[in-house]
Amino acid sequence: MRRSFRATTILVALGVILGGVIAVSGQLGGYKPVANDDSEVVAAAEFAVDEQGKKQEMTYKLVSVERAERQSAAGSNFRMCLKVGYHKEDDNVDTTEFVKVVVHRNPQQEHSLTSWAQEDCGDDSD
Repeated sequence: MRRSFRATTILVALGVILGGVIAVSGQLGGYKPVANDDSEVVAAAEFAVDEQGKKQEMTYKLVSVERAERQSAAGSNFRMCLKVGYHKEDDNVDTTEFVKVVVHRNPQQEHSLTSWAQEDCGDDSD
């Protein structure tokens, strides 16, 4: 009986410790902020801009990374707010817009564009 009480006490203590670690570290598998100028973020952002340009048959230019987050998931997912520029041929105007993108990088370091959506996710004051 004493052994069973000791084992139960140890299991409860481990559960409390594990719960505390999870609470402190945030949601397991969730997105965590990353520096906008992180080399992996910039590579993912440039990939997104190039890939979307191919899909739309136009040339996008990465102006800036406004926000970036990373999630570990059989590689990494990068969720970013980007300010991109492009040239409208029909009215000869250079235009910028904000887009929210998700880029997946697999364990072999290959990127794929998961989503691209125009979204007001940055500060267009400049």
